[in-house]
Amino acid sequence: MKRTPDDFLPNEYIEHRQDRRMHLAAAALFIIVVAGLAVAFMVQRSSWNEVQAIRDDVAIRYTDAAEQVQTIVELQSHMMSVAGRSILAAALIDRLPRSVVLAEFINRMPDGLGLMEFELTTVEVELPKKDTKAAKNKPVRCNTVAQAEQEPPEPVQWNTNVSLLGFAPTDVHVSAFLASLNTHPLLKTVTLISSEEVILNDMPVRQFSILATIGHGADMSMLNSRQATANEVPQ
Repeated sequence: MKRTPDDFLPNEYIEHRQDRRMHLAAAALFIIVVAGLAVAFMVQRSSWNEVQAIRDDVAIRYTDAAEQVQTIVELQSHMMSVAGRSILAAALIDRLPRSVVLAEFINRMPDGLGLMEFELTTVEVELPKKDTKAAKNKPVRCNTVAQAEQEPPEPVQWNTNVSLLGFAPTDVHVSAFLASLNTHPLLKTVTLISSEEVILNDMPVRQFSILATIGHGADMSMLNSRQATANEVPQ
C-alpha cells in the first residue's frame, strides 16, 4: 500500500490495521465455508433419512408378503390333505353292490343255463411309478423343496374279478351267454376259461368256467343311464 506524502501515521499502526482486515476476511471466508458444509451435511442427512425410511417401508412390506406367502402355503397344504382324504374315502365307497352284479349276470343268462359258483375278488391296480428325478429337476415356487414335493395321494384303484362256474345244455347257450356279457357296459374283459361235457343228474351237460373283469371306474350311474336310454320312447 502506497502512502501519501501528507500521511503522518506510524507504520506499525498501518500494518496492524492491514492485519486486522486480513483476519476479518479470513474469518468471514471460514464462516462461509463452515456454513456451506453445514448446509451440505443437512441436505445429505435429509437424503439419508429418506433412503432409510424407504428401506424400512420395503422391509415391512417384505415381512408382510412373507407372512401372506406362508399362510397361502399352509392353506394349500391343508387343501391337498383334505383332497387326498376325500379321494381315499371315495375309493372306499362301494359304488357297485354285489347283489347288483349278481343280478346283472343272472338277467343275461339264457334259458336252461344255471350257475353253481359265483365268486367276486378285488385286485388293486398297480399305478405307474412317477419319475422322481425329473420331478426334482423342475423349478419349485415354494419355501422348501419338501413343500414342493407334497402332492395329494393317488386314489387306490381296484379291479373286480368275477369267477363263474355253471352248466348249460349246449355250447350254443354258453356262446350266447358270452356274447351277452361282452356287450355289458360294466365288464372290461370276459374270458371263457373252460367248457367241457359232464354228467349231471344222469344227463350230459356243458360245464363252463368264465372269468370277467369289472373296471375300477364302474358304478351304478352307468347302469342307470343305460336303463334310462333303453326306456326312452322315440317321438
